[in-house]
Amino acid sequence: MKSKDRIVESLIELMKTNEFEAITVKDISELAEVNRSTYYRNFKSKEDIIRYKLELMMDEYLTEYENKSTRTKETYIQTILETFLKYDEFLKTIHRQNQSYILQKVLVNYFNDILKNTSKKERYQVYYHIGGIYNFIICWIENEMEDDVESLAKIGSKITTNIEPYLIN
Repeated sequence: MKSKDRIVESLIELMKTNEFEAITVKDISELAEVNRSTYYRNFKSKEDIIRYKLELMMDEYLTEYENKSTRTKETYIQTILETFLKYDEFLKTIHRQNQSYILQKVLVNYFNDILKNTSKKERYQVYYHIGGIYNFIICWIENEMEDDVESLAKIGSKITTNIEPYLIN
């Protein structure tokens, strides 16, 4: 396992038993068995570690979605939920630690390419869409991610009847 991955796993492990604010770079480095310079070569902060993990999840989601033979709103939502379900403990942990807001920032970054060539009205639509995805996932996390992915995808698809998902080009 690469040192970057060990750092990620160490923070996740520490967040299960310690308050996020109390976790130090020293704690993470010791558990990951890396020195502080290795930590700082890879990450600027604990939030960067969480962001990195969420970005990996989003990359996985986009790859999974691109490989789908059918691209509908329902498969768009179902694929993100299926991908995120693989990381349920991580998502529950960052939510318990009040760090799930980083997911919203990651979503905005993934939509940035779309936002570059949009009108003001379209930007509002994209941000509204991002908020919907984010809050839908947060609600699912708060329900311990126990709800069935297929059922949630159907619910999400019905909610977005008049909204086109922006990542399903």
